[in-house]
Amino acid sequence: MIKLLAIRVAMRVFSWITPRAAEYLAPPLAALVWYSVPRLRRVTRLNLRAVFPDMDAEQRNRVGRSSMTHYVKGIFEAGILWHWPLEKMYKLFDGVEGMEHVEEARRVGKGLIVAVPHYGSWEMLNLYLHSKGKAAVLYKPSKHPDINALLRDKRSRSGAEMVPATGSGLKRMYKLLKDGFCVALLPDQEPSRGSGAFAPFYGIEALTGVLLPRMAQRTGAPVIFAVCERRKGGRYRVHLFKADEALYSDNKRDALTAVNHGIEQCINVDIDQYLWAYKRFRNRPEGEKSFYKR
Repeated sequence: MIKLLAIRVAMRVFSWITPRAAEYLAPPLAALVWYSVPRLRRVTRLNLRAVFPDMDAEQRNRVGRSSMTHYVKGIFEAGILWHWPLEKMYKLFDGVEGMEHVEEARRVGKGLIVAVPHYGSWEMLNLYLHSKGKAAVLYKPSKHPDINALLRDKRSRSGAEMVPATGSGLKRMYKLLKDGFCVALLPDQEPSRGSGAFAPFYGIEALTGVLLPRMAQRTGAPVIFAVCERRKGGRYRVHLFKADEALYSDNKRDALTAVNHGIEQCINVDIDQYLWAYKRFRNRPEGEKSFYKR
């Protein structure tokens, strides 16, 4: 009960912080996290050193701090997503690039799968997607029923259906695709070994979930990759990328390589806005040493 109340109070306070104000408030808070939590700093540096081997230590630190700043901005954004009028939030978007891919996919008539990496403001992106048609979002439910109900209620304010990542939830996603919905899911979370296979991500073998290509192959629904970029002045811009044809391949490695290439395209819009503190390379191919162990 106390935790639930604390969340409600925090989100109300955060709703008073506009995206423009967050540009000034987030950097010092992010710096505090960066310098006080060595684990996050170390994981971020290891990821950046592996993915961008030509980047020097000074650049890695700059990108790492900037990435943490964007993460803090995302926490502030939760407040406006919970409490601001929808029309007020829609006015924060200053454009979209690649909308023709959505229009092309809609003409297929089999729904649309949108892969949304941990980049920029992925929650604002979910809001934008629903403004363009019927939408559903796959999410990992909280272990606490009261908190889960609150989060589901607030995240579905735009009218998007929140679907839990459970067996029954996945069945629901397939049905929604058949009904012409746009369904969004995260393609860059590391799955269990039984739910994924290794494929290159920036040239490094990464355990990659099979759900996205499997869903596309079973339903015939087109796939696009999408991110919401934070821009100066508290504005947002949506970027949409058409998935490689290989994503629909029966060859698992080819399909998963296409998934990771789509994620790379999204990240390359602005590498500072990706969540580099996530342990994307936790699992390793057999015989390979731990990536993060000291």
